[in-house]
Amino acid sequence: DLSVSLLFLWQAVCTGNEENQRLLLTHPDMNVQLSKLLSSGVPEIQKETLALISLYSETENGRRLLVRHQDLTKWLQILMMFVNSPDARASSAVNILTDLTKEERALAHCIGIMGDLCADVVMRKQMADCQECWQACLKLVVKRLDFGPEFFTLFFQYFAVDISGRCMSLLSSKDGRIVTRAIGVLSRVLPASSSAIEEVVKGGVVKKMIKFLKAGGQITSNYAIKALSICTRSNSQAQEEVVKSDKRFGVLLKLLDSENEAIVGNAAFCLGQCLIVPGAATSLLNSNVVMILLKHAGGDATNTSVQENAAIALGKLCVAEPRHIVQLRELNGMAILNSSMKYVHSV
Repeated sequence: DLSVSLLFLWQAVCTGNEENQRLLLTHPDMNVQLSKLLSSGVPEIQKETLALISLYSETENGRRLLVRHQDLTKWLQILMMFVNSPDARASSAVNILTDLTKEERALAHCIGIMGDLCADVVMRKQMADCQECWQACLKLVVKRLDFGPEFFTLFFQYFAVDISGRCMSLLSSKDGRIVTRAIGVLSRVLPASSSAIEEVVKGGVVKKMIKFLKAGGQITSNYAIKALSICTRSNSQAQEEVVKSDKRFGVLLKLLDSENEAIVGNAAFCLGQCLIVPGAATSLLNSNVVMILLKHAGGDATNTSVQENAAIALGKLCVAEPRHIVQLRELNGMAILNSSMKYVHSV
């Protein structure tokens, strides 16, 4: 009863009073005492302790005090224990955990705890079978692209095959946001692993990306054409499947008219890679592909890869099917073709 009364008193003096919150939490004994109260085993004491902590977690200043002056690892482990409680302690613990993840250090500790849980075979299987867990992880990865490039290089190299496999399964989701995020992660993961590229190509990634590109949506298209260009860069099966799935390159030609330079650059690159396939260049006779590529190769795009990729595609087109040179001459584009040959030879 004394402990509960004391907790009520602390709540009363700390509600809306940042100075009292600071004085209480910076007291030398509070780090140990709050942990003991949470671990007391007495539901009423635990409930009121959680209520006190909620006063802090609900505000930015309070969260900073918690992060600076408390043992977060120990706290988070205790809070996780309350999640499955049959009473109000569960919702209180979840709300506190949700609030704390707004702070970088607390978020890092939460991720660390999830990593520790993965060490257990049973827990790892449960997490792997939980679609919400995967969706949360994918969302976190996409949001945290400000981590250093070294981190992502190592992370993706190690987990590329597993991550890309899970992303492929998410592409069938009815939630468009999940699909877009999954494609976004694919576009980041695939460059790190040739094995991952091979697996997703076998799994039908080319047809799926063509399908999403046909549906439109600039963000999705940006991710999808990037993923497609990565696959066609080094995988002959992917190149052949693009030729089969995108008849006369209708989708890629449409993307070349986009106002988004990243989309145009990747579309030109992908087209250039696919022109290696026998008959691909011939299928483009009587199309406006020469005019489109010429416009980009001689254009003034801010992203120089647009000019380079368009020039490379133009050169490959004329090498693979010399009849395109006739239209090139009619458009007075021989000078641009000659300059493009240095890119073709470098490739």
